[in-house]
Amino acid sequence: MLYDLTKAAHLIALFVWLGGMAAVALALRYPALIHMKPLRAYDRAVSSPAMILALLLGISLGVQGGWFTSAWLGMKIVLVLGLSGLHGALVGKLRRAVQDNGGDAKLTGGLFLFVGLALLSLIVLLVTIKP
Repeated sequence: MLYDLTKAAHLIALFVWLGGMAAVALALRYPALIHMKPLRAYDRAVSSPAMILALLLGISLGVQGGWFTSAWLGMKIVLVLGLSGLHGALVGKLRRAVQDNGGDAKLTGGLFLFVGLALLSLIVLLVTIKP
């Protein structure tokens, strides 16, 4: 029962985190300063804490499942670290875009969406098939 509740909380935190990342990437793709400032505050208050919660709950799931010796989990951890780094890059780009009134944000927003989707797809594949 505890495992199921932890997994559900992990998935909810992931949806909130990744939804926030997608919103930031879209805001960078189609920059409008009126949306960027509130989105930056939302990221600090909601998306970033959701990322931390998802990471902590993921560690808890790994401990409960006894998977830390599994190769697939090691690969997943590397991909999750990449996704976390992408989140940091997005937030930094958003911060600079707010400071520069939109700046060159449009040039990279689409790339962030593509890379994030690719990382997420690989993570879901690893968790599903556990090779």
